[in-house]
Amino acid sequence: MQLQQQPVSTSHRPRGPVAKVAAGLAVAAGIGFAMTLPSVRASAASFLALFREVNFVAIPLESDQALTRKDGLDLEHLIGDRVQILEDGGAASVLSPEAARQAAGFDVLMPAYLPEGTVRSQITVTGRHAARITADTTRLRQVLDALGIRDIDVPDELDGEAAVIRIAPMVVTEFEQGTRKASLVQGPMPEVLLPAGLDLAKIGEIGLRVLGMPAVEAREFARAIDWRTTLPVPVPPTAAQFRHVLIGGSRGMVIEGPVLDPETQVVRGNWNLVLWSKSGRFYGIRSTIRLSEVLAMANSLP
Repeated sequence: MQLQQQPVSTSHRPRGPVAKVAAGLAVAAGIGFAMTLPSVRASAASFLALFREVNFVAIPLESDQALTRKDGLDLEHLIGDRVQILEDGGAASVLSPEAARQAAGFDVLMPAYLPEGTVRSQITVTGRHAARITADTTRLRQVLDALGIRDIDVPDELDGEAAVIRIAPMVVTEFEQGTRKASLVQGPMPEVLLPAGLDLAKIGEIGLRVLGMPAVEAREFARAIDWRTTLPVPVPPTAAQFRHVLIGGSRGMVIEGPVLDPETQVVRGNWNLVLWSKSGRFYGIRSTIRLSEVLAMANSLP
């Protein structure tokens, strides 16, 4: 990801719906006020859009308490008008990797290995997306108070500052192995433009607290890392385990969890999410196929 600090125009207040892609990328940028968007933790799928070629640090979430309707405070509407959609390129299905390359503007990689019985079912190219997220310190303090976080200061100078997030086209390839499925996402790293002089450590600390990290740990973590080279990956409480892996010589992360029947809560299988990057591109596979086979697919990419 290209993360730059420079002046960003805040001459007008953004209006518009919450964009799930923009909300997700805000986590990668370490923008605490944007981390309050409810869609940040909507699903493991959103993590794919956050990926950049940096170090991974897992942030286990103990519960889904944060970022929900609480104490009569509707966070979705409270924060939603802080996001202005600048560009929404939509998505379109294509028939081949070559057609995807022409539409996306980069070489689209396909795994040389597919597990037995696995077939490619669909290729989708997403268009360009861009959003501006503007801070409102009054609203952020309301959010923190509603979540019971009253021991952290919100910098007054954050008010009115904006971050611009730009996402190049991405390619999503779907695979099926009977009832099991896998989605391979690939694309150039996103670009995040931040205001000059922004204290990323302080804002990152706020974001970590919103995600549920204890106060002492959040402060130490936020001050110890370089927010330009480290990606905190929120691990949902439904995950059974997570660990680092090597994919083609690149350091990545695996998150695993059970697939529960929505009515009986009986385990019906397992899901996994594999994230890595290489040569300025990010990759992710979200799957219900056996993890060992998914890792073989990932390692077979050229």
